[in-house]
Amino acid sequence: MAKLNDQTIKEQELIKKQEESGNEVLCLMKIGYFFHAYNAGAYALARVMKYRVRKKVRRSGLEMITAGFPTDNLQSVLECIKAAGGHILSQTDDWIEFTGIDCTSEGIELVELEKKKKVLPKQVEPIKESELSKIIRSYDLSRSTPIEAMIFISKLQELVSDENTFMLMKK
Repeated sequence: MAKLNDQTIKEQELIKKQEESGNEVLCLMKIGYFFHAYNAGAYALARVMKYRVRKKVRRSGLEMITAGFPTDNLQSVLECIKAAGGHILSQTDDWIEFTGIDCTSEGIELVELEKKKKVLPKQVEPIKESELSKIIRSYDLSRSTPIEAMIFISKLQELVSDENTFMLMKK
């Protein structure tokens, strides 16, 4: 059996807390620069904010539904929860409990994440502008995590960082 990491344990605790309340009390948990909601909380967040809900399978085999947002958006999310009839029960720097929002899956589209994404093919020779455009257009940013997008941009920067490559692309 796979070893559970601290984040997975925290996620499980959050899900358990929600389920123990009959999904009346929903939670947001801060992880890094994002707040995350799981299962019923993810559906509620998606309903209020029109966020996409994703199904994730952790290495441990645990399946969960997730939705999230950058910490910078916290105030607008809390205002939207209140405007939709929800109530903030408690709030700390990294944990928020709220209630009063429909947390059913009805009408919410579930997006399944692919197991592994190929960010960019390895390029040995300089690439032309049309090839770079194809790579950029074919990348599905809407189904990427912020980290995957940052890696993609880093790979693009590597491709154009060589002065000779850049000059070839401009021709």
